Amino acid sequence: MRLTPKSLGIIAVAMAVVAALVWMVFVDEQSQPYNVDTAMLSGWTVVAGTADDPWVVALRPPDALTASLFQQVSKKAGRTLVSPPHSALPLVMRKEHDEALQGVFGITDIDRMARGTFTEISRFEPVCIGHLVDRAGSGGELFFLAVNSREFNDLRIEIQPDFPEHAGVGIYEAGSLTPVLPIAMTDRNFERWWPIKLDEAVDCQARVAVK
Repeated sequence: MRLTPKSLGIIAVAMAVVAALVWMVFVDEQSQPYNVDTAMLSGWTVVAGTADDPWVVALRPPDALTASLFQQVSKKAGRTLVSPPHSALPLVMRKEHDEALQGVFGITDIDRMARGTFTEISRFEPVCIGHLVDRAGSGGELFFLAVNSREFNDLRIEIQPDFPEHAGVGIYEAGSLTPVLPIAMTDRNFERWWPIKLDEAVDCQARVAVK
């Protein structure tokens, strides 16, 4: 049976409507809130970075938090994801330390200051689950938990050198890093994402429900 131009037009419109509905369902599912147990938002510990980490000092959350969020992110993404080499929230990046801090603060100094700033009762308030896409490179993706932390801000301000000219060849900016915990990636090229400065309007994918 030969279809008339009118019939072809009706079919095309119907297919467009179906595609739009499928896309709306997908977007709605992606924006559904993630769930986090309130007990997982405290008790994070200060850890020193390894030689392969892009940070020198970070915070390690309870394993149950990263495992739960990885499972939720993977389910929503509907594709194979990989975990970061180390699940930790960076406090000071290796590059900014090497270029703009090491003349004043060694890694041991920063580690000591961090341990004096964060305690067992320090609490991290979720902002959202964020999503970044490497549009200039391979198209890789990163999913992360963005949080608010007064202690994070305090520490970043505390290590601001009084005399930057003595600290290194670069300029340290306390506000250049957002407190984010990497959760999952589409590939293992991890270091390219740092430092992360969150733009909530663009980068936030879904809110986090604390229970």
